[in-house]
Amino acid sequence: MTAMKLNFHADGRPIPILEVGDLVRLTRAEAGPAPTAQAGEWGKIRRITERGSLDIVFAGYSRPRGATLAMVSDFPAINVIPCDHRGLALELPKWSNWRHSNDSGFSSRKDRI
Repeated sequence: MTAMKLNFHADGRPIPILEVGDLVRLTRAEAGPAPTAQAGEWGKIRRITERGSLDIVFAGYSRPRGATLAMVSDFPAINVIPCDHRGLALELPKWSNWRHSNDSGFSSRKDRI
């Protein structure tokens, strides 16, 4: 597994830079009258669209491998958080903590916010 890339707000709060292959957990249900993806479900990013929304595969993660609805398409990236292989939210380091000891498996881009 590669290290997750991070940017940081001026106050040190982390901003994850999501990439294809990252595991994410939904913080909100899919919009619309009959949502097919619920808050708390988690899976692997399959594609990031030009608009920055995500296609996420749930089958084999929060849903059984042969699930009828195996993925969600065009899901807003703002409504997900990074998670581990069990679907538990990752605790992202703050900038002040990261720059003192970068043993966490995270990396940073040079162009911080």
